[in-house]
Amino acid sequence: MRVRFWGVRGSVPYATPGSIEHGCNTPCLEIVGEREERRLILDAGSGIVGVGETLTGVTDIPILLTHYHWDHIQGLPFFAPLYRAGTAITVWAPALGRKLADIQAIFEAPFFPVPYERLPSKPAIRLRADGHADINGFDVRGQPLNHPGGAFAYRIKGTTGDVVYATDHEFGNADIDLALAHFAVGARALVLDSHFTPEELRTHKGWGHSDWSQCAQFAADCGAKSLWLFHHKPGRPDSEVREIEAAARKIFSETRAAKEGEEFSV
Repeated sequence: MRVRFWGVRGSVPYATPGSIEHGCNTPCLEIVGEREERRLILDAGSGIVGVGETLTGVTDIPILLTHYHWDHIQGLPFFAPLYRAGTAITVWAPALGRKLADIQAIFEAPFFPVPYERLPSKPAIRLRADGHADINGFDVRGQPLNHPGGAFAYRIKGTTGDVVYATDHEFGNADIDLALAHFAVGARALVLDSHFTPEELRTHKGWGHSDWSQCAQFAADCGAKSLWLFHHKPGRPDSEVREIEAAARKIFSETRAAKEGEEFSV
């Protein structure tokens, strides 16, 4: 399967001239199956707007959310397939104590001009917890993360290995960290939250994010084949992201900083 990054920043799509190379949209990944054009979209940050423009003719679109913070859902009302009749869109919403109606509420006044009821293709909303699920033919497992309000990591099975998407996690809870390590062991590709530097993290404890050195060490410890640093701090210059990537490679050599438009196969 192919994995493509459509949004790699965290918190807010804050565009600056110095951060264009890696991209400025908030989290969204697209996974395309091997034998047919099956798709699975992970998160609905502002990056999902770009995905939507490419999906003409695609009628079955599942969107799997990690959690409900704005940077992971803010692109959903601007997702073009919602406005094309005959598209079957399913939002798989994590069971984090939220009501299903919460997703519908982001379309309501005064937040958005087109109410949920008027969408030509209203998305079905399905609640899911951790554990195993088959989503549009993709074998998906979930794992809780350490993040304010909760969040899930996902492991998606590929023919030559698995990808683990674990954004919005703060290392430091021993039980959750151990469970995540078992969950991610041997993954062919890890996509991890590297929002902060070690220096920044000292003043951001409890914010629910990690630093690049923790990600690199985690990838080495769990026997991953490759690591993608993700959820870059908004506005962080590309020059700094490149420096972070180089420093992380000293801990785990198969490290790359995720960029919008970049793809890899699993």
